[in-house]
Amino acid sequence: MIRTPPTLAVLTLAGQLLVLMAGHLLVPMAGHAQPAQEVPQWLQKLRLPNSAAKSIMTPSAWGAAFGSAFLGVGVTERSPYLSSADGIVAMGYGMGDPVLKVGLQIGTTVSDLSEFNNVSFSFKLHRYLARGTSIAVGGESLFSNDVFADDAGDTFYFVVSHVVQAFGSSRRGIGRVHVSAGVGSGRFARKSDRDFSEGKGRNGTAVFGNVALEVARGTNIIFEWSGTNLLTGVSRTIQTQNVPISLSLAITDLTHYSGSGVRVLGGAALAVSF
Repeated sequence: MIRTPPTLAVLTLAGQLLVLMAGHLLVPMAGHAQPAQEVPQWLQKLRLPNSAAKSIMTPSAWGAAFGSAFLGVGVTERSPYLSSADGIVAMGYGMGDPVLKVGLQIGTTVSDLSEFNNVSFSFKLHRYLARGTSIAVGGESLFSNDVFADDAGDTFYFVVSHVVQAFGSSRRGIGRVHVSAGVGSGRFARKSDRDFSEGKGRNGTAVFGNVALEVARGTNIIFEWSGTNLLTGVSRTIQTQNVPISLSLAITDLTHYSGSGVRVLGGAALAVSF
């Protein structure tokens, strides 16, 4: 079994889910440092992301912080240029405080489920700036077994995410429109060897981005450019007592820029706080 886009989907999905672990907001976590009555007026009016994922295969600048962990699974109905299905398992945890200092999200992915012999690692350093904006630098597919990997290997990126303040949800403190834009190496900048042999070129755009629109409570429609192709999907978060579960379903490779035609992928992730 080889590593395929579900790896990316699960890591992204799980990381997005953890943004909402402290009462649906990252910023109020800083409230531990000051009494609630001292929160300034501008902070009370601030709009931040909802609980659904903001992207499918591209990163956002939100991530896990101290006291949170996640577990996710992903599957695709076929791999590029192949007819076989594929799946992965991802897990990770957070450290630090992205509001007062900086947050660090660490992840591990197992992408050969039959042998459990292809493990890779990821990290994301993320910092909340102000007014619904966050930045992050990260890496993924690190230290993977190249015999199994069909992607571009070690990947590093920089990304900025923003909740558009002009479009509020029916719920206080939640924005309806979320955007991210970034630049990266690896899978964002290079296509696969098979793409090259099929005459689709060697290089991607290196630039990626996504837009998420809230259409119902905890539900987003997502439009995304991965650096090598276009995809769209839907994500919904289900609240089960204190453990939120996020589900995503998407179609990818919507253009002929890379890959061998449209594919379906899905992911599920849960997060816990401690």
